[in-house]
Amino acid sequence: MNRASPRAFALPILLALGAICVAFGAAPSVAQAVELHYDPVTHQWVRTPTVVVGTPVRNPRRYYVHVRQPAPPPRVTVHVRQNPRPAPPPANIVVDPGPRPTERDPYDTDGLVVAGAGAGGIFIFGDGITHAALAYKLHLGLAIGQSEFALRANLVPDAGDITSPTGGLTPSALYTVGASFNYRFLERAIVHPVAGAGLETLILDPHEGDTGTAFAVTARAGMEFAYPIADGALALGIDVTGHLPFGVTDQYAADAVAMLDFGAYLDYRF
Repeated sequence: MNRASPRAFALPILLALGAICVAFGAAPSVAQAVELHYDPVTHQWVRTPTVVVGTPVRNPRRYYVHVRQPAPPPRVTVHVRQNPRPAPPPANIVVDPGPRPTERDPYDTDGLVVAGAGAGGIFIFGDGITHAALAYKLHLGLAIGQSEFALRANLVPDAGDITSPTGGLTPSALYTVGASFNYRFLERAIVHPVAGAGLETLILDPHEGDTGTAFAVTARAGMEFAYPIADGALALGIDVTGHLPFGVTDQYAADAVAMLDFGAYLDYRF
């Protein structure tokens, strides 16, 4: 049996490998790039797109489009109606007058009683001799409006020396007590002129001898500054009062002819 030599097998193999190498070497030169286009007429991808040639029109047709504005929306009117509030229940109103205003007439009060006191001096006119002494005033009255009925008293501890029963001189004291009608002028004013007239009893009390008495008429004039307060009024005043004795008793010293007292006082009306 004839055995094939190795060279006989190697030759076909080498020829096959050479053919493969030639094929791979020629492949790059054969490959080409292809450009594709989308054809809007056929809706396909083609190498050459369809060319559309337009012919201009001499008298083209014109179409007019009228756009209408939409109608405005309907107007809506809203009426707001409030429910009426219920009427409040009737209230009990209590009127408190409170304190009286300060601009009122100071004597326009509910008070009727007037009480006061003061001090001053007194001139005792004798037979060519005038004696001055310290005097104290007391006052209690009943007032209606600007009018007043008053009881007034003067106390003069040292009324001067008078003739004693033995013919010498003796110290004496003088007291006056009387009733008078008084009136205050200028309603609703702050400063009021005052005037009054009355009758009184004079009591002359010497250290030696009997006490003498006499009647006298009085006339009074003065000025008052009035100030209202919550429960009444206050009055600060000055006055002058003349005393003219008559109806003198035997024990009353004849040399005490007339008197004039003056002073300041403070009254409270309540």
